[in-house]
Amino acid sequence: MPHFEDKDSLSAWIDLIITAEFPILSLNSHDDDKLYFKLVEKYMIHTCSSGTPNSCLNEKGECAKHFTCNIVQSKTTFNERGFLEYKRTDAKSLKAVPHQKIFCYNGMAMQI
Repeated sequence: MPHFEDKDSLSAWIDLIITAEFPILSLNSHDDDKLYFKLVEKYMIHTCSSGTPNSCLNEKGECAKHFTCNIVQSKTTFNERGFLEYKRTDAKSLKAVPHQKIFCYNGMAMQI
């Protein structure tokens, strides 16, 4: 792991192990890719809510989990407060929850 002060190396390292992007399928996608797509689509997309237990919208309509603040960018960066702003290369990824590209398949953990 890179030193915390080396922000460029640290953000590149984070982009290798964590993603906040919605996967893209193509005609050549394997079954594992299709399963990963379905899992992200079902479990790793944030939907803002209000008026329910665990709702995230405050009285101003802002997401307390900061999903309304996400931006499209080509690499992970750090904001002025030191918090991560994950790589998201398209608008569809703005609501993707950051995660590792690992899922269970036939009882085994597999990295995509």
